[in-house]
Amino acid sequence: MNETEVIMKIEYLLRKYLPEREDLTELVRKDTDSIKYVMAQISRYKKKEYDNDDRDIIKEIAFYYI
Repeated sequence: MNETEVIMKIEYLLRKYLPEREDLTELVRKDTDSIKYVMAQISRYKKKEYDNDDRDIIKEIAFYYI
């Protein structure tokens, strides 16, 4: 997974689980070192449980970036 792919996947997760936190999308675009922080924010403040497909995305991000 390259940097562009991870940014797209994080943006997808943010739109789905924390749509009001556009600031986190900008943070990831500026600095991919913030991925761990953003993933923690999604996990902590998500409005609903993760879908199975989204869990796979999260595992993939964690494998490559956390």
